[in-house]
Amino acid sequence: MEEGLSLRTVASLEDFIKTFVKRSGARVLSEITLDRVRGFFYEGKERYQWSYWHYVNHRKYLKKFLDWCLTRGLVTSNPATKIRKPKKPQSLPRRLTYEQAQAILYASFNHPWRYPFERSRNHALIATLLFTGLRARELLGLELVDLNLEGSTLLVRAGKGNKDRYVPIHHKLRYTLGRYLEDRQRAGRTIPRLFTAVLQDRPLGYRGLGRVCRTLSRATGTKFTPHCLRHTFGSVSVEQNMHLVKLKEIMGHQDISSTMVYLRMAPAKLQESLDQLTLF
Repeated sequence: MEEGLSLRTVASLEDFIKTFVKRSGARVLSEITLDRVRGFFYEGKERYQWSYWHYVNHRKYLKKFLDWCLTRGLVTSNPATKIRKPKKPQSLPRRLTYEQAQAILYASFNHPWRYPFERSRNHALIATLLFTGLRARELLGLELVDLNLEGSTLLVRAGKGNKDRYVPIHHKLRYTLGRYLEDRQRAGRTIPRLFTAVLQDRPLGYRGLGRVCRTLSRATGTKFTPHCLRHTFGSVSVEQNMHLVKLKEIMGHQDISSTMVYLRMAPAKLQESLDQLTLF
């Protein structure tokens, strides 16, 4: 925790080190040679089919760990620095069409859920993802005190980069969340976390959110994840003329280049801008 790392990042580092020790065969620091490190990353890419981000994160974690060892004199070199970072793929993230997103939002309320509170909660979950573009971790970390319906804002605490930010609430989402809060109170939920389990007074977790998405994927015939809904929010916002700088702040991007990908995902908007030019 010396560098101000989040508990989640520390846990990921610990999991990585265990995986590295198991797969590389290195049992002591002196056995972490360049050949072992190269073999570990080659196996990850060829056998385990790591994605670009898996590869990059594993490289980052190993380099961070060995840098820590290096500063304390536990090793004499850091072989992770010899591992080249792969070229970032240029493929666009997956998004839904406007009609697909509408169908999923509709289904989240009209699906035959087992309990009335389950209907209200799941509708609020999907609506929040589609109307704010929050990451799954940010959504599940929201607490009651972070929601200000009168001021039409959500406070996202310790988002990516460990930064807080305020996210505006669309008037349609404000109504949905208001109804959810009433149903939440009737269901006897008292914990600080905004989104709770259906039958217990405990926070909703990643597995529960995943089950909701899988159920609605089957019901609508459109497979999606929470991150797919985030990209859908971003691209639809660009299509409807939201300024990129404002969208950057809402989505919590650290760099405007991350937000600009939504321009590439909205070719109709580029065509519209081109048609407005007086050329030659």
